[in-house]
Amino acid sequence: MSLTAFLETLQHQVINAVCLTNHGNLKDYEDLVAMAPHGIAIIPGVELSSTSGDFLVFSVDLDFLRSLNAVQLLPKRGDRPSGTAVVWAHPFAGNRGGRGVDQGYISSIVAEVDGIEVYNGNWPDEEASGHAFRIAEENGLAQLGGSDAHRVKDLMRCWTEADEKICTGADFVAAIIGRKTTAKRK
Repeated sequence: MSLTAFLETLQHQVINAVCLTNHGNLKDYEDLVAMAPHGIAIIPGVELSSTSGDFLVFSVDLDFLRSLNAVQLLPKRGDRPSGTAVVWAHPFAGNRGGRGVDQGYISSIVAEVDGIEVYNGNWPDEEASGHAFRIAEENGLAQLGGSDAHRVKDLMRCWTEADEKICTGADFVAAIIGRKTTAKRK
């Protein structure tokens, strides 16, 4: 999907912030900042894949985000700069709703993340969403929703709402860390 098509679709939505998390780079974020209409906050973030799963990393430190690769180990909590939040993305995609995933694996990830994607537009598995909700509740994680859109028609199938208006990336990170987000879907 082109950034122009993405922005045209956003104009028909009632939103005040958007995150575009590509694997391992900020190029589309930087282009989107230059093109976005006034009044829509563009939140910097990167998706990374690791042997533990996929993660969305949001940070006010753009140099830190630029240092991330598309495939790498998840940076440990103590190795990340302040103003950074990490979300476990589509945690059980393709994993039969999380069945057979042991508690040790879940505990190791929960120790390093601030939130979990409980709804994902590309993985509408009710069992996986239910399992993610339970993990969020049991571990005090922020609950998020993401469209994971690769085509315009996939935008806004799932989204995240925050208790307070998001005007900057710092606001979004604070909402995740403060557990002040709600996952929504159509």
